Amino acid sequence: MKLANILLAVALILAPVGWYLAHMLFFTTSSFASKAEFEAMQEKLTALTIDFNSLQQQITNQGQRAAEAQTTTYSDSTNETNGLVDIYTQVVNIANRREVNDGLTNSSSSYLVGVFGPPREDLSQECQSMTNPILKDLVVTRDVGPIRVTMLEPAIVSLQQVFKNVQVFEPELYDRLSTAGSLCVRLIRGSETSISTHAYGLSVDLNIDGQLDTLGDSKTQLGLTILAEFFKKEGWYWGAGFGREDSMHFQVSREKIETWRRLGQIPSGN
Repeated sequence: MKLANILLAVALILAPVGWYLAHMLFFTTSSFASKAEFEAMQEKLTALTIDFNSLQQQITNQGQRAAEAQTTTYSDSTNETNGLVDIYTQVVNIANRREVNDGLTNSSSSYLVGVFGPPREDLSQECQSMTNPILKDLVVTRDVGPIRVTMLEPAIVSLQQVFKNVQVFEPELYDRLSTAGSLCVRLIRGSETSISTHAYGLSVDLNIDGQLDTLGDSKTQLGLTILAEFFKKEGWYWGAGFGREDSMHFQVSREKIETWRRLGQIPSGN
């Protein structure tokens, strides 16, 4: 628009000059102008007419290019957004599934019982209340970015950091995350003895657009594989590496818990 305004201003300035030369040509040549002067003024008038027409054409072309640029930008942006929607929910195989947690150790049921004791004495497949006094005092409910969870406070602080990083580097994925649960004091589904990490407030189940991952098929949504990298850097273990794949599940690793214990953030029951 700035170029168009400049060209239009120049054209308006040149117009009176053209009229002046025309007046000189038609009203003064008969009395004063020689043949050579007449021809010179005629050439100047012709040149001004050509310049004026050229300016008009440039203004027209500039307007057309601006309109085309606006249309193209809008179309490209829409296509890019639709592509991201499809990519994040695409189901893919998990490469080297048993090695995705390299460097981290599963905080197993036996390990957690050894550190804290059981979360309550009588456990079942159903969610119940926490009775272990050491753990109960650490349980809080808080918004952590895109979701609201109930977990042990150190786990919530760590989870907040995970989502801060996701929001910065993968904002489209961040906006589409939801949860399928956090604290749930129960046994592992299908087991009569092993206690779930959910029972300790140390794990969370996540999904994209509310679509649950299929348990045990060794596949997952592509968005969850991206998310897993952020959790791993923060010391969380991905359920995709379990004997029975559970890729919507993320839990605090044994290494992370040991760090919290050394720092006095989590007391030991034994």
